[in-house]
Amino acid sequence: MSDADELNSSPRSTVFLSYASADRDSARVLKDALPTFGLEVWYDESELGGGEAWDQKIRKQIRECDYFMPLISAQTEARHEGYFRREWRLAVERTLDMADDHAFLLPVVIDDTSQSGARVPEKFFTIQWLRLPGGRPTPALEALCRRLVSGEAAPPPPASTSARSSRRHSPAAVPTQYPDFPSEQPGQKTRFRFHVIGWALKSGWIFFNKLPRWLRVIAYVWLSIALLSKGCSYRDHESRRAGPADAEKLKAISDKYHGSLDKGDIAKLATQIARIASDEGGESPDDKSPVLAFPFTAPAGDAAGAKLADSAFALVYGKVAISHHGKVGLNKETVPCGDLKAVLESGRSKHSLYVLCGVVGDAGAAQALTIKIASVAGSSLTWSKSFPVKGADPTQIAAEVDAQMPALD
Repeated sequence: MSDADELNSSPRSTVFLSYASADRDSARVLKDALPTFGLEVWYDESELGGGEAWDQKIRKQIRECDYFMPLISAQTEARHEGYFRREWRLAVERTLDMADDHAFLLPVVIDDTSQSGARVPEKFFTIQWLRLPGGRPTPALEALCRRLVSGEAAPPPPASTSARSSRRHSPAAVPTQYPDFPSEQPGQKTRFRFHVIGWALKSGWIFFNKLPRWLRVIAYVWLSIALLSKGCSYRDHESRRAGPADAEKLKAISDKYHGSLDKGDIAKLATQIARIASDEGGESPDDKSPVLAFPFTAPAGDAAGAKLADSAFALVYGKVAISHHGKVGLNKETVPCGDLKAVLESGRSKHSLYVLCGVVGDAGAAQALTIKIASVAGSSLTWSKSFPVKGADPTQIAAEVDAQMPALD
């Protein structure tokens, strides 16, 4: 037997040609060219007739072929789902048992699809891609096939060695291709929704990492500032909550406050509360504040009602002023809370967002202190509650009113 006969009788290296159905014409051109370079092509259209054995034959051929040649194109980029993607993943899984320098995957681009950001398995990016427009052979393809048939070294390294190096050394490399959109299975709507959310998050992360570095730096800086501001705001809010020592001071002030009888006590109260709220010898708060508090009132001659109104107001105003430091002003002149329109007009003239007022009056068969929080812009009540004068606890009233105050941050 001659050397030529012996060469012709030896088994040829096999190539599995994987393509999207829309690229069938280019695949046929390539399928006809490869045997002239010494490679045997496995091509599903010529060897499989469909049926239940189709998937099994494809899997078997991918396990046994010598080389795997995926055809990449605008068609594969446009399709988020297709059997060819399963073939690609099966081929990538097989490489897990191979040496890193062994040539098995032979990606081929049949149009002008860019390698950067292509929707292909990550493993494809570690290999030099061949460009064969329309599947037509080129000298580069012939040279590659000759090397493979002769058993020479693996194909040249990928064009972007820096990209491969960054993936190899980065412990958490970011995929460059967008994930396939999940498909909905019958009866699995909830699971499908979670998959869509995951797909959106992963796609968003990939998109973010493709932005210019300076844009990503700005985004990181902005996020850091936002988180720090939120944390500081939370700590500031917590630090303004009245503690036991503040409660004792407020109680002492409320015992001496007689605003409904002595108008001078109103101005004095503002100064005393300001000192507690600021922990300094601060000045009284400006009445042009987001919240404007009006001293609680009681009918003339109602000693019990006046006592509750004064005590409750001193505690309510003090507690709210401490919790919302610098945002609660005090109206020095009393305005009957029963005339809510007048209270709102006063708040509007001082550019406040909310007004806080209270009045002792009849509530059914008993006297009660009715406290109101109203929106100036909407001229409507935000919250209102009546507390019976008999047995009322000003401290509990203050705590409840403070809890009902709108957020002012």
